[in-house]
Amino acid sequence: MKNVLSFQVILFLFLSFQESFAEGKIPGIPKEEVGFPLPYYSPVTGTFAEIRNHNLHLGSDFKSYGLNGHSILATFDGYVEEINYSKIGYGLSLNFHNPTHKIKSKYAHLHTFGGELYDLELLRQALFLMGEKEGFSLKLPSNMFPAKKGVALGKTGESGSGISHLHLEFRTDKGIVNPLYFPDLHQKDVTPPTILSMLIESDSLTKPLLFKAKEIAKGEYTLLDENEDVVNSISLSGKVKIRISGYDIIRSRNKNNVYGMDLFLNEKEIFRRNFDFLSFEEGSKKHQFYDVNRSSLSPPVYFYHLYEQPKNWKEEGYSFDLTEFPVMAKAWIEAGLVDATGNRSKTKLLIINEASKLSDKLQKPAGGKKVFSTDKVVSFDVSQNESTGMGSVSIVTFPTSEEIPLNIPKGLVLRSKIYHISAQNFTWKGEGHGEFLPSPGATAKDALYFWDESIRKFSSIRQKRKGAGFQFFLGKLGYVMVLEDHAPPYIAPMTSLARHIELPEVRSSCFEDRFYVLGDSGTGFKTNVELLLDGQPYPYEYDPDRTAIRVTLPKSLYKEKPYLLLEARAFDFAGNESEPFLDLIATSGWKKDSYASCPLIE
Repeated sequence: MKNVLSFQVILFLFLSFQESFAEGKIPGIPKEEVGFPLPYYSPVTGTFAEIRNHNLHLGSDFKSYGLNGHSILATFDGYVEEINYSKIGYGLSLNFHNPTHKIKSKYAHLHTFGGELYDLELLRQALFLMGEKEGFSLKLPSNMFPAKKGVALGKTGESGSGISHLHLEFRTDKGIVNPLYFPDLHQKDVTPPTILSMLIESDSLTKPLLFKAKEIAKGEYTLLDENEDVVNSISLSGKVKIRISGYDIIRSRNKNNVYGMDLFLNEKEIFRRNFDFLSFEEGSKKHQFYDVNRSSLSPPVYFYHLYEQPKNWKEEGYSFDLTEFPVMAKAWIEAGLVDATGNRSKTKLLIINEASKLSDKLQKPAGGKKVFSTDKVVSFDVSQNESTGMGSVSIVTFPTSEEIPLNIPKGLVLRSKIYHISAQNFTWKGEGHGEFLPSPGATAKDALYFWDESIRKFSSIRQKRKGAGFQFFLGKLGYVMVLEDHAPPYIAPMTSLARHIELPEVRSSCFEDRFYVLGDSGTGFKTNVELLLDGQPYPYEYDPDRTAIRVTLPKSLYKEKPYLLLEARAFDFAGNESEPFLDLIATSGWKKDSYASCPLIE
């Protein structure tokens, strides 16, 4: 009893120290002094610490409804400290600094600096005229562009990476603060996060247990096995790792990252993590927080570690150790996800400690860090990757698709066996290197396909030809196969965007932009299309963020013709081509706009 009491005292002191330490990282600016960055209450479409391709998303994205030109507002008193421009990443951005509390707000993907600081926009134009269109970074004196809270500093845009939105960050000298930490940026939602599943690994399991979560009341979930039967209890032994997957819908339809997560054992909290602050070092180490081999950005599926991941990657962390419990002891676990407003979702499960399950005769799956399928067609190598866990990667072969839960898209034909790449008690950083050498060899219409078991759908796989086979690079778990592509690509108008991409105050009155989206269910579309305007070839630009082509039409054409006929045809890498797409454009609506010659100002 004395030992238990001592442990509880130590745990309380540790958690108190953690809480005090976390609060010390966040600047002392009164929360109510931090205001909203836009003149309208915009929903968050991307949250802090979400998974990105190579790092974490270190800010919040705010919806601009597909339109460039909304004013961005100073979130507190301060001055413009730095302006930057790049064709990728943040695009046009500025840093706004409050010297009293030593906090900065960063605004990214801007259209212009066209706010109340008129000379700041003139400076941007001057830098472009001086030949700095490829990029610049300029520190500014503290007395050059001061501004009070609420002053308009610029206009939202889509420069850099992504379509139109505002990206906002808060930085200190110690790290990055979650914008949703501040009350005025809360989304005031009443919906708790969604729990999708729970994944369990332990010393007694030959493969992970994945239970689907089903909501039975607001914020309360029960767990189901693969047969859709309710799971109330399971028997385990040894060290146990708990992961929980889910997301948070705030006010937009986006499935965002949550604000925090926790784990209770017999009603005592044994783990908690809040994404209220990340040090600069933590911002580059997403593997500490997520099982990245099972997580996905599109569509979002976040598998959270409910344990601390060792920073040295020499060994795998764990949630709790059942060897510290008596044999056949029962323990309740409760896992939860929390949003910034404080809404919490939870699911419970009874764990029975069956030490007898730990046995020298326990059959572990054959595998390692460099593995081969039994027929030697597929190999996968993560021996050069940083990894954790004492388990391994393995490859299981399926002759047909009948034994696994996937449907091959229409127009694609299976040309190989299907190979399942899985892992037990093992995770790796980055992309592993694989080879797929089918027999007979691949043809020009064949490509390698990957079915992601976390999101239960086909997703892209980086690949290149190797003789009559393929090399591939993969950081996820799922199924690889060769499919023959008879599905043509398509081209269509992009109706999900606003008709005008810019608001009137920043829109050019001389040109009309038209967007046409490209797509393909097979080997992938080529970005060069055949485009004719009234029967003549016409220039266009491919927009990778929208996977669309942008066609810019001078409005002065209305004087020549009342209608323009646009024709387009798309192609894929298997040699298939789309049906011709036709768009009859009426120019009569352009008459009211100015059509005098006016140079574009970027």
